[in-house]
Amino acid sequence: MGKLRRLFLLSILFSVLMTPVSSVPVLFQFQGQISVGNLSATAPVLLNLSVGEWQVEASIGDITVIFNMSVGSVPLVVEINGSLLDDSLKGFSRAIVFSDGKRVPALESEEMPSASSPDWTTGEGASLMIGPSKPVPMGTVILSHSTREYLLLPGGLPVAAEYAGVKKYCLIDISGDKNSWSAYGSCSRQPISNATIPVPVGITSKPANATVYVNGFHLFGEWFTPMRLYLPFTSRLSSYNVSLGTNGYPFVSGVVVSAGRNLTLQVDLLALSRSVSIHPKEGTLRVSTTPPNASIAIFAGNQKVFSGRSPLRLSLPAGTYTISAYLAGYGGVVKNVTVPANGSVSLNMTLSSLPAELNVVTVPPGAKVKVGNRTCTSPCSLNLTAGVYNVSAFLRGYLPNSTLIHLSPGTFRNVSLNLVKMPVLVVATSPAGATVEVGGGECITPCNLSIMPGNHSLKVEKGGYEEAFMIITLRAGEVTHINITLRKTSDKIFTRTPIKTSPTSNKNPDQGYKEINNKWLLPAALVLLLIIALVLRRKR
Repeated sequence: MGKLRRLFLLSILFSVLMTPVSSVPVLFQFQGQISVGNLSATAPVLLNLSVGEWQVEASIGDITVIFNMSVGSVPLVVEINGSLLDDSLKGFSRAIVFSDGKRVPALESEEMPSASSPDWTTGEGASLMIGPSKPVPMGTVILSHSTREYLLLPGGLPVAAEYAGVKKYCLIDISGDKNSWSAYGSCSRQPISNATIPVPVGITSKPANATVYVNGFHLFGEWFTPMRLYLPFTSRLSSYNVSLGTNGYPFVSGVVVSAGRNLTLQVDLLALSRSVSIHPKEGTLRVSTTPPNASIAIFAGNQKVFSGRSPLRLSLPAGTYTISAYLAGYGGVVKNVTVPANGSVSLNMTLSSLPAELNVVTVPPGAKVKVGNRTCTSPCSLNLTAGVYNVSAFLRGYLPNSTLIHLSPGTFRNVSLNLVKMPVLVVATSPAGATVEVGGGECITPCNLSIMPGNHSLKVEKGGYEEAFMIITLRAGEVTHINITLRKTSDKIFTRTPIKTSPTSNKNPDQGYKEINNKWLLPAALVLLLIIALVLRRKR
């Protein structure tokens, strides 16, 4: 029984050992060479990789990108933007980009060296600091702290350098290493035969203040972009390795060869950080626009997952996405699309040309025109995007006018607005100098007011005279005249009766009052007193 059990366990172990390790397909979608572990191939290529962490080397032309990739249970697509690599690296004959970056000293973490900047234009010597040790020991002449300009002097090599209009000949001997370094020699104006003329090499980066290395050496406190190096090239020093980077961005190491009198190295670390894209391969989306080269933004819910230009092809996880397309001079288009799992979908978006032109005239001209958040003085023209607008016109002394319009892309529209004068009320009183209040306005007679159309209550008052009241009707475009004769204050009581007026009314307002004879005043007062007495008695 024990023997059978051992045979059973051995068979299980054998079957486990013989079971192949699960692999995940990874599509390398670019034109170039790929190396993963012990696998090498020409991309585009599909490689089956086991689950785990992998270091990948991808070469496109003279540029190699090294990055780390995590392989799980979902198929992946690796895309490398070759055009972005070329545009982000200028001046190198070949270069390596470490996408995951390297730790480098930062400008703010280094103190400036104690050595003073040499005066190249006077004297016959130059202050010398340590330089690269490979392939030969070198010294560094700091030509300018402020502009970051430096001259490299290889030991035993005569160099004829010119800076700030002064030419000098330098020859030094260097011994020791970075731990025990010493140099002998100097720079003077005395010519040296067969002296090598160094090549100025400018180094810039985005972002600035990237740490710079030459042949693996960094000058403490000095070598940060932007800077300029004067490099002597010989048969032994036919090339230099220049590296740069800043924490949080890719690290670049490239080879520089002589290219005449001037050479510029330009590195866009911001762009290089976007050169490699790794995403699951679950569906393919193709987007084209008419016309092409439109800006495309892809959203998953409220989060932007991609931006680029049409036409484009992307591998995306299955799901619903919102696609927006925009091109200067054209109207924006927004559409929803569903990317199927293990399938593809194509979307074409037609953009309408913009803008629409609106021409506005008013009668009379000179009115302030408002269309959306744009204003002008009529007659005027505005270029607007397509949509629905309220066109309004305003002119002092006239009633405002407006109209609602719809503008289509690439169309021309004329709008004419007629403005009607506001009603004018002209008031005269006898005597003059009375205060007139009507429609929220006020004036001293004789006077006139521009008031909105409609019915208004008019009040006239003057010290020593009875107040006069009336209801007036004002109509757009009409002038209404009111003449009022004021009565001096007396013992007569007047009932106030509205006076009907017309736009040309000149009637005397005294006709609107009925006089009450003074002989009725005393009997009326007696009757009132009697009523009050009876009421008081009842309350007791």
